[in-house]
Amino acid sequence: MSRGALRHILARQLHQSPDRISFCYSEYGKPFIEALPDTQRSSLLQPGGDFHFNLTHSGELALCALGYRRKVGIDIESIRPLKRLESLMDRCLSDQEKEQVKAQSADDQPRAFLQTWTCKEAYLKAIGLGLTQSMRTVEVQLTPPRLLHVPHSCSDGWCLHTLALPEGYVGTLVVAGHAKVVQITYSK
Repeated sequence: MSRGALRHILARQLHQSPDRISFCYSEYGKPFIEALPDTQRSSLLQPGGDFHFNLTHSGELALCALGYRRKVGIDIESIRPLKRLESLMDRCLSDQEKEQVKAQSADDQPRAFLQTWTCKEAYLKAIGLGLTQSMRTVEVQLTPPRLLHVPHSCSDGWCLHTLALPEGYVGTLVVAGHAKVVQITYSK
C-alpha cells in the first residue's frame, strides 16, 4: 500500500498520471524515478531538476519525504520491547551513543535506541547506502538532534529533524543543507 500511495503522491507532485511513474533502483537499492520522455517530463526531472524522495514504514504507519534540490532520507520505527538491547547497542552504536541510551530509564531505553537508529538509517538512506553500511559509521546526538560523524566520503551540511509522530513511534527526517521542513500528517 505504501508504494501505491507513494506513486500517487509523486504523480501529483510531478504533474503526471500515476501509471507513468516508473521506479528504478540504485546499486544499493535506493529508489528513483525513471526519466520520462522529453515531451512529458516534469521540469523537476529535467537535468538539474534534482528531485529526491524517500519512503519508510513500520507497524501501521508509512511516511514519505520529498526534497526539491535537496537529498532526503526518512526512517520510522514502532517502539517495542527489544530483546538483547545491550547486544544491539554494541553492534550499532558508538560509546557516546550507548551512554545517551543508558542515561534513560530502563523503560525508555528502547525508545532512545530506536530514535538513534532512525537518525542513522535516515542519513544512510539519504546518501543512497542504506543498511549496506555499518551503523557505526554514523554517530548522532539526540539532544539537540545532529550528526556528529559521517563516513569520510560524504559531505557535511546535513540536518536531522526528529518527527512528531503518533504515540508508539519515533522517526527522523534527514535533509541535505538547511531547508524549510513542512510536516504534513494524514490520519486514517
